[in-house]
Amino acid sequence: MDIGRFLKSARQGFSLGWKVESNWTDPWLFSIYSIIRPFASLLIVAFIYIIGSQAGGTVNPEFLAYLLVGNTFFIYAATILLTMGWLLHDDREHYEVFKHIYISPGTIHSYLLGRGLAAASIATVSVVLTLVFGAALFNLPIDPLAINYPLLIASVAVGVPSLIFTGYMLYGVSLVSAKLEWALGEYVSGIFFLLAGVIFPPEVLPTWVQPLSNVLPLTYFLRVVRASMLSPGAPLPASDLLYLVLYSLATAALGLVVFRLAEQRAKKRGLIDMKAVY
Repeated sequence: MDIGRFLKSARQGFSLGWKVESNWTDPWLFSIYSIIRPFASLLIVAFIYIIGSQAGGTVNPEFLAYLLVGNTFFIYAATILLTMGWLLHDDREHYEVFKHIYISPGTIHSYLLGRGLAAASIATVSVVLTLVFGAALFNLPIDPLAINYPLLIASVAVGVPSLIFTGYMLYGVSLVSAKLEWALGEYVSGIFFLLAGVIFPPEVLPTWVQPLSNVLPLTYFLRVVRASMLSPGAPLPASDLLYLVLYSLATAALGLVVFRLAEQRAKKRGLIDMKAVY
């Protein structure tokens, strides 16, 4: 493999992804949109909790911080999965460039990596802005000087690729199917939202569901993020970080296998240039 060509293709995919996802708009307008959408979602969750807690006679600031941090960092999952779940439709049927990307001298993998990283970068903008404004608005017990930044950066560096390779699976499924891309990313991100401990600990789930939560990298990603931000002085269970790395590697391997099998099936059935005629 030509590493230089791979990186160049990934960089071009990143640049294209950033422009497409930002709708080719003015950077300031895009920045405003990047915070309004996730921040509105954050406000909905926060006010539901606050109003419900006040009705019950108690408000727990620590759990509110738990909820808001989880909901904020879930932006990574929602953005990446929705982007990559819809990506093949854009490439194959909207812009009709998939066949040209596929037969280009580069590799489809570098292109997908670049598009996934572009989605992650856009999500990072939303995460940072939402976290800053959310912490200020709700007076969360988060001390910026006490955050364990090396641990936070490490968790993002491991967790985000696992989401990109989950997107590989969605891209592969879309390659051999029709009309699933309309909701595929939403279905999967919704399952992750429920099972990965975004707004409540996975331990409160039914016992038969908890094993599913325990194999999701996003579960451990959120645990490590919360530990770095909400309990920076407390020792982090080594198992959480270890499981995050192991399940992320397993997700990467599974994503590549699923995409490869889908690619082979698409070649056999002549689906590379399929049009579903919406």
